[in-house]
Amino acid sequence: MTEKNTKAKKPFNSTWLTLVLLTGIILFLMVALSLLFVIAELPSIFYSTTLHIITLLFFVLLFLMWRFLRAIRLINENAGLLAQGKLNISDIVASKTKGLETLTIAFNELKRNLLNFIESTKSNVIVLSDAIDNLTKSMDMSCKGNEQIAASMSIVAEKAQEQLRIVTDTLERFQDVSERTNSITKSLESIEAFVENTVNISNSGSKHLDKYNEQMDVISSNLSDTALFIETLNNHINKIDQVNGLIINIAEQLELLSLNSAVEAARAGEAGRGFAVVAQEMNKLSAATKDSIGQVDKLLSNILTSNAKVSQSIEDCVQSFNYSKEIFTSVKESFGSISKNANILNEDIKKVFEESRLINENTNGIREMGNIIHDASNEISSITQDVAGVTQEELAESEEINTQTQSLMNMLSGIQSLLRRYRTSIVPVDRVSDKKLRIAFVSPLDHPFWHGVRQGALYAKKELQNKNADVIYMGFDVVDDRFFNSINKCIEERMDAVIFPGFAGGEETLLAAEKNNVQVAVFNCNLPEGLKALSYFGPDTQEAARLAGELVIKALDEEGEYAIIHGSLGTIINNERYSGIVETVKKKRKIKLVADIEADVSDERVYNATKEELQKNRNIGCIVVISGGIMGAVRAVEELNLSGKTKIICFDYDDNIINYIRKGVIYGAVGQDPFGQGHDPIIALYNYLVAGEKPADITYTRTEVIDIRSVSDH
Repeated sequence: MTEKNTKAKKPFNSTWLTLVLLTGIILFLMVALSLLFVIAELPSIFYSTTLHIITLLFFVLLFLMWRFLRAIRLINENAGLLAQGKLNISDIVASKTKGLETLTIAFNELKRNLLNFIESTKSNVIVLSDAIDNLTKSMDMSCKGNEQIAASMSIVAEKAQEQLRIVTDTLERFQDVSERTNSITKSLESIEAFVENTVNISNSGSKHLDKYNEQMDVISSNLSDTALFIETLNNHINKIDQVNGLIINIAEQLELLSLNSAVEAARAGEAGRGFAVVAQEMNKLSAATKDSIGQVDKLLSNILTSNAKVSQSIEDCVQSFNYSKEIFTSVKESFGSISKNANILNEDIKKVFEESRLINENTNGIREMGNIIHDASNEISSITQDVAGVTQEELAESEEINTQTQSLMNMLSGIQSLLRRYRTSIVPVDRVSDKKLRIAFVSPLDHPFWHGVRQGALYAKKELQNKNADVIYMGFDVVDDRFFNSINKCIEERMDAVIFPGFAGGEETLLAAEKNNVQVAVFNCNLPEGLKALSYFGPDTQEAARLAGELVIKALDEEGEYAIIHGSLGTIINNERYSGIVETVKKKRKIKLVADIEADVSDERVYNATKEELQKNRNIGCIVVISGGIMGAVRAVEELNLSGKTKIICFDYDDNIINYIRKGVIYGAVGQDPFGQGHDPIIALYNYLVAGEKPADITYTRTEVIDIRSVSDH
């Protein structure tokens, strides 16, 4: 059984005693009145009528007293549970305590405020405990650090003195380096001037070599032209020699002709004497021509011989000149390389000089900084002693803080012990698990309700931290494949128990859990029909739906039109809420359901659906939002200026919804104890795994109604 259904068992109590006494008094008055009629001898008809009236009044009074006393007894039973520290009970329904509504509201508010205080305290215990743990770790590290610092300060003082000596020696060395650097800088300055002069000379020599090379090219060209001219001359002389041969042939022909002429003249006798003279002259001319040609041949032969010598000489000269030119080209290239390298050397010398100048400047700067370091070292040496003293004081203060932290930890343990006196949730068994348990809790984290669930899970984790059990909480901002895969992964890893919302469970998941011997519990909503986990922890959906239906009746004052906006009715919790509200409200014939709207749970979808419906029908006096998207409905009502006229009812609440209840936009909200849904399944499964305490198949969490009368203290 759950704590909600636990009744305070008492023997005959004062309530029934009061009822018996009142009944006795009324019977006594009736007997006395009958005797009065007999003594006064009044007519029997008058007596009969009066008796009937008194009897009717008696039964009416008896009924009213019975209902009144039943209300008192209901309040008394809940007060008894409250006195026992059993706070995890649902609100008393005002319709069951007619005549004591104010007391009922006050009792519900008292219980709710106490629950809110305890659950807020539990949440604060988590934060405070984590803070104390972090502080303790920090202080332990600080104490160790201070001890180390205190132990090191003497070493620091010695090192400071040694540093001072090193700085002094370094300053002296820097002074020597500075002087040497100045000398190097001056030498580099001289070298730079020399190299620059060398570069200038190399450049000038290179230019002269270029001009000389040009003249050599001219001479080479002239020699080539001369050789060509002599060769041409030889060709011409050879042609003259050929002409001489021709002339010699002609002379020989003339000589032969002269001889023939002389023969013919001799034959002719006197008549041929003239031909004889001519033949003789021709013979002389031929001989003279031969002699001249012979001289010309000798002269030409001498010229050819001389030309051959000149040609050979010119050829030798050209070869020597070409060889010299190759050597000169090599010299020129070497000279060019020298000039190029001299330029590079000049640039490098300039860079070296600049670097040397910078080194000199930096050396001077370092020397100045060394002087500053020297002064600082003196000051550090004097301060280290003071720091050592302060460190000792801090160490003592850290030890004092550690003592205070331990006192705070003891106080926190006292608060937790005090909280355990109030049975707002399941309590873990005293036994510590023999083996390391792993309990996974998988939950959405996309709505403030789930944040309340998370707080409960973290508090359960805190309670089990010294019981050899790890609670692994996994929250997801979006319910997607990662959400469902994480459940399957926990089962595949053979964790001892896995807890998740009922809408995330399926047959394959349960079969895998059974195969891997993993205990499964669900919360918020149960598994689909036909599937069963070890236990279900969540709201009594039908009871919550009935309370929401009563809120609709109150909001409409038992007359008017209302609409329901819901997610898919294929989801069990949506279906049960919808059916319960409709069944409760339909008992009032003057209330009519005029709109049944299925919309996505996002604020934007609910906003569009609400606005569209209200624009078509402004007589809707109440809107019930079964699933998410409540702020979308609020936005639509405010934009259409229907605040207070069209009242909104929802499930679950947070600070934002409470503010809109105060404003009168939201009429009321039905809560379902998110803290308990996060806490109780974890502790129940731990108790089952360790002590074999099997939880009930269904454990309903507390149900409560938040409206304008109960938000003052939120």
